[in-house]
Amino acid sequence: MSEWYSKIGFDGDPFSKDSGFAGHDELINEVFYTVYSGNILFIEGESGSGKTKILHEVIKRFGGRKKIIYMNCRHFRGLNVEDVLKKRYGFFSRLLGRKPENMILLLDEVEELSHKNCERLKYYFDQGYIASVIFTAKKFPSEGMSTSLVQRISKVLRISPLSDYEAVSIIRDKIGDRFLSDRVIKSIYSLSGRNTGKLIQNCKTVMVEMAEKKKQEISEEEIPRILSVVEGQ
Repeated sequence: MSEWYSKIGFDGDPFSKDSGFAGHDELINEVFYTVYSGNILFIEGESGSGKTKILHEVIKRFGGRKKIIYMNCRHFRGLNVEDVLKKRYGFFSRLLGRKPENMILLLDEVEELSHKNCERLKYYFDQGYIASVIFTAKKFPSEGMSTSLVQRISKVLRISPLSDYEAVSIIRDKIGDRFLSDRVIKSIYSLSGRNTGKLIQNCKTVMVEMAEKKKQEISEEEIPRILSVVEGQ
């Protein structure tokens, strides 16, 4: 059975293509500068806004130069920052009792942080074992984040929603000028809560429907019905 995208002339899934950082180039530069300067940064944004993608860019930029630890805290209960650092630093260093040096710590989806972890982070950062820390979460500060740790955060960056023009550009880069009009893309973006991740997912949902029904275009009025059917499943 052929894939949906082959039915409308694509060799592969156009929505698997990297979306880049439309509208957020300045923010990316701020993040890189934070790492270079050895500071602590907090990135605030909703799910699907691109926080994790930014951290992956940090890994690509600095992975060959410094030791980097990335952790999605949503998937870890009872996180112990000290244990994470020691395990990442290697067996022989632990055997000799050495502490990590100049680590870059990327803590994704930090919705809650215990008092002990706040103290551990402060200690390792102040002693120079951690060169830079980047937190991401939906809201600043994360629950439980101590005042003294907050005071060490040099900057809070908020990932703002893309403009309609930027949202259209992202989808155009994936599918070209066919199938979805600018008005339709803007409508999908609005119905997606102006969330970039949901925009891409919902545009794909609409395109799959078009492929199955062999349609080359779709009206703005049809979009709510298609998306409501998916949400109701």
